[in-house]
Amino acid sequence: MTNGKTKTEKTDRELIITRIFDAPRKLVFETYSDCKHLMNWWGPRTWPLSYCKMDFRVGGEWHFCMSGPNEGDESWGKGIYKEIVEPERIVYTDYFSDKDGNINEELPSTLSTVELTEQEGKTKMTVRALYPKPADLKTVLDMGMVGGMTETLDRLEEHLAGLKQAT
Repeated sequence: MTNGKTKTEKTDRELIITRIFDAPRKLVFETYSDCKHLMNWWGPRTWPLSYCKMDFRVGGEWHFCMSGPNEGDESWGKGIYKEIVEPERIVYTDYFSDKDGNINEELPSTLSTVELTEQEGKTKMTVRALYPKPADLKTVLDMGMVGGMTETLDRLEEHLAGLKQAT
């Protein structure tokens, strides 16, 4: 399935999202590995990041909060980095959490793999979101993950365009 510029594929346990950005791979990697960038693009427009703390290293954690349009709407998350190969690959386990970083065991975890490849001066990003079981993938799809990721990547494209203009 292709939604505008974003291509989405699905298996029984995995969601694969692909998009090409008109920016160098090193810059795209940087936007994924630093809160000063993530605050500008992570999350759908109505659920942007309101909190971001990151220790970007293997074994390090990323703790964040997306705040929604209504007073008190919050979605906390926690990522634990498993592999970092600059500027081509980031692998982390993504969890729903609370504001203190305690993992919510009732919601599914995601093994997220972000692969960045150079393609004729642009960067192809492939995000693989792997779930322990098919029902877990269904849970996040029902929460609107495809639409949310598409909008998030739209915001990344805008952020990258602004960074390119600033240089």
